[in-house]
Amino acid sequence: MTQLYKPKSSVREAQTNNLFSGIWIRWRALTVGERFVCISILLIPVWWVLGIYQFLPLLLLLGIAIYEWLQYGKLHLKRPNLPVVALFAFATYQLVKILLNYYAPGRPGLLITVVLPWFCPALLLWYIQSNNIKIRMEVVAWACTVSVIQMFGFWLLLLFVLPENLFMPPRLSTVLGLFTGRDDGYKRIAPYEMSSLKIGELYRLSLFFISAQFFGVVAGFIGLVALEIKNRLWSLLLFLACVFLIALSTARVVWVAFPIVVGLRYLFFYFGKRWGPPVIFALIAVASFTMLSLPPISNLIFGQFTGIAQAVNDLRANSTSARLEIYRQTWNAFQENPLWGHVGKGELISLNSSSQNIVGSHSVILGNLLYENGLVGTVIFTVFWISLFIWFYQTRAERPLTGFCVMIFYTLASPTLGALYGMPLASLLILLCAAIRRPKPTREYGTCQPYYTRVLSSHGR
Repeated sequence: MTQLYKPKSSVREAQTNNLFSGIWIRWRALTVGERFVCISILLIPVWWVLGIYQFLPLLLLLGIAIYEWLQYGKLHLKRPNLPVVALFAFATYQLVKILLNYYAPGRPGLLITVVLPWFCPALLLWYIQSNNIKIRMEVVAWACTVSVIQMFGFWLLLLFVLPENLFMPPRLSTVLGLFTGRDDGYKRIAPYEMSSLKIGELYRLSLFFISAQFFGVVAGFIGLVALEIKNRLWSLLLFLACVFLIALSTARVVWVAFPIVVGLRYLFFYFGKRWGPPVIFALIAVASFTMLSLPPISNLIFGQFTGIAQAVNDLRANSTSARLEIYRQTWNAFQENPLWGHVGKGELISLNSSSQNIVGSHSVILGNLLYENGLVGTVIFTVFWISLFIWFYQTRAERPLTGFCVMIFYTLASPTLGALYGMPLASLLILLCAAIRRPKPTREYGTCQPYYTRVLSSHGR
């Protein structure tokens, strides 16, 4: 993929030439951690068929622990920073709350609710911070490009080859589902959202990602990665492909949040230029004066905005009214126990045939944080989220803008998107952002030879 990626400096050019052979990546040029990331991304369809999405953080953690033990005889961990401590505190808070209400009806399981989505990512984040793990953006971009090709190939199969009744209603079990006999969302092979009603004549696509909303989030993540690719052709094609996938997901919150994040990304990028701040503030001043001081333009913009909002709302009008009722009942339930929250989800709201319309659903902030964890848990999680952003900022010299953009993307989507909370893949994307760093090149023996911090190494080894 050398032809598709043209770095600016001669050092980066030497690095890229060593990294790619045509459109293929050189496996021997990758560090152990980069191979780990590549395999994890490229085998997403396999994880889906196996039905082990929920267990991916645990499997990755076990893989790292086995590797470290075989190579070094121990797992090296330094003193944790604030994001790691706060995430452990949030996981412990949930664990204690569930144990204190162990016999309460509807109590969620400890493994699925606490250990897999919170303790495992906390340990992985601690390992990344302790060992100063660095994954090159080129590696992630290449793996994500292959993943997008997989998505398009599967979508074309669903469109022209595989009949819809093969998957809907869901009847094909994953490998894990065959062994356990369970038939929840993680144990069924269904490229459509199983609990979703049809939009027109079609089911909502989820492809390999269980939820149509999270399918849109993954496409948005890859779209933000595409913006970091230096080659304009590769970047543009991958970005447009992700925009198309976001449209296929019919996730309205992603439709709204993704363009905002892309705009903010370029705002941050140009703000760092010498001439950036004066020009940006001048454009904001001119735009504000034009929109607020000239009635014809103000009315035109307001009308266009109202029309777009109404069009998005009318696409799934029944869903909008159902969510408003869910949020109303969730807020009322939160007020009953605002300090500590409730254990698990609430009662089913009989609005339509969807089993997802329950109190405490469809919102990370209102449902998962305030309703389930109360003000105490919400404050702990907020400390984690803000401290993680600050850590990204403190190490910004060797980070691309992707990590900041993904965190903003998650924040904008969280008020109306419950799929981000407690889903293992959602936490793994944040962990990947924490690991994406620019390695520092060095010159040895008069030639440009890249030096990379060893990904799976400990201090002083």
